[in-house]
Amino acid sequence: MKRIIAFAVTMTAFLLSFAEEKNSSMVEFYRGNIKDKISAVKKSSESGDSSVAVKSIEFLIDTNEVLANDEDYNALAEVSIRSFNSRNTVGNEKQVSAHLCSLFRMTESQRVKIAIIDFFNTMPNGEAIQMINDFFYKKMQNHNPVDDTVIRAVEFMGQKGNAASFNRLFIADILEVWPEFSPKIAECYGNLAEENRREILQMIVSVPADKKIVILNKLNANPKISKKICGECAENVLSSVINKGEEVKSKEKKEDLITLELLCLETVAKTKWTRASVVATKAFEKVRGEYELKEISDEQFTKAISNISSVANSDTVVVLSSYLDFLNKSTESGQAPAKDVVLSVINSLGELGDNRAFDFIYAATSLDYPDDVVEAAKSSITKLKW
Repeated sequence: MKRIIAFAVTMTAFLLSFAEEKNSSMVEFYRGNIKDKISAVKKSSESGDSSVAVKSIEFLIDTNEVLANDEDYNALAEVSIRSFNSRNTVGNEKQVSAHLCSLFRMTESQRVKIAIIDFFNTMPNGEAIQMINDFFYKKMQNHNPVDDTVIRAVEFMGQKGNAASFNRLFIADILEVWPEFSPKIAECYGNLAEENRREILQMIVSVPADKKIVILNKLNANPKISKKICGECAENVLSSVINKGEEVKSKEKKEDLITLELLCLETVAKTKWTRASVVATKAFEKVRGEYELKEISDEQFTKAISNISSVANSDTVVVLSSYLDFLNKSTESGQAPAKDVVLSVINSLGELGDNRAFDFIYAATSLDYPDDVVEAAKSSITKLKW
C-alpha cells in the first residue's frame, strides 16, 4: 500500500511539473519576441509536447503577410515544423497537417517549404500529396528554374506520390522542361510506373507521332521501367501505325511515322515481347514498301527484318520465305538486291528453323550471289528442323 501511495505521489509530482513546464513554455511563447518563441518551441518539443509548436504555426499563418521575408520568422517556422513527429502529433494529425498545408501555400521561403515536405515525407496524406503535385505542376508550367524545393518535391512525389504525381513528372520529362534535371525526374516517375501502366498506355496512344517517339525512347532508357511496359506500349503503337487509315499528307509526319514504326519493332525485339508477333509480322509489308520507295535505308530494312524475326510466329516464316523467293527471282533476272538485305532474310529464316523455308534457302545456294550469301544459305539449311 505504501508503495502504491508513493508511486501516486511521484506521478502527481511529475504531472504537475510537466504541466508547469508546458505552461511555462506557452507563456514564454506568447510573451516573448520571435527568438524567445523559437526557444519556447524547442523546450516544449524536447519534452514531447507539440502544443506550443501548433500555436507557433498558427502565429506564422496569421503574420505571414507582414513577416514573410523576416529571417527570424522563417527560422521559427523551420524549428516549429521540424519539432513535429509521429509521436507528439498523435490525436491532432489533421490539425497539424492542415496548418502546414496552409503555411506551405503562402510561404515563399525555400527552407520552410522543404521542412514541410520533409514532414509529409514521414507522415504523408492525400491533401499533402495533391498540394505538392500542384506546386510541382505550377513550377513546370512557369518553367521556373530547378531549386531545392523542386528537387525535394520530385523526390517526395517519387516516394509517396499517386497517379497524378506520375503524370506530372512524366509530362515534365517528355516536354523536357528541365533537360539537365531529366535523370532525377525519370528515376522518380520510374518508381511509380508499374502501378500507372494504364496511364502510360493511354498517354502514348493519344499523342502525335513525334511525341510517341519521345515517350518510347524515354521508357526504353529508364532502367526502372519494366520490359513488359515497354513491349506493351510498342505493340499498341505499332498496331495503330500499321492500321492507320488516314492519308499522310505531311512529309515530316511521314518521316515521324517511319521512325516510330522502326523504333517499335526494335523495342518489341529488345524486350522479347512475343505477344507482338502478329502485328510485327504484319508490319513487314509496310516496311518493305517503304524500303522499295527508298524511304528507309538498307541498314534500317535489314535491322527491321531481324527485329521482326525476333518475335516471330508461324506466319513470319511464310512472309520471309516469300520475300526470299522474290529476291532470288530478282537475282535471276539480273537485278541483284542489296547483299545485306539478302543475308538478313536468310539468317533470320535459319534462326527460325522452320523447314518450310527450305526450298527458298536452297535455291539461294545455286544463284549468282556473293560467296558469303551462299555460305549463309548453306549454314541456314543445317539449322532447319525436320
